[in-house]
Amino acid sequence: MKLLPLLAFTPALIATGCIADDVMRAEFRTLAECLASIERSTSSTLTIIRDKPEIVTGNLSNGKTFACELKESGTKGTYYEGWYMVD
Repeated sequence: MKLLPLLAFTPALIATGCIADDVMRAEFRTLAECLASIERSTSSTLTIIRDKPEIVTGNLSNGKTFACELKESGTKGTYYEGWYMVD
């Protein structure tokens, strides 16, 4: 598995538009970093529903959903994309 070099920025979750809710997303070098960042950013506990090495999904304590998914790119290498829903 190829790991990303150190990120040139601090992983900050970026808002993108969605029909009903907004989605906050960012890229991380490890699954642990992805999950910890979502928990810290939302001040919520994570209830994991799907727990696979390539994807972890579940619910936040506020009822919204989250995921961390393994991605691979020619230019970025292997990384985890994390996202969660917000109002």
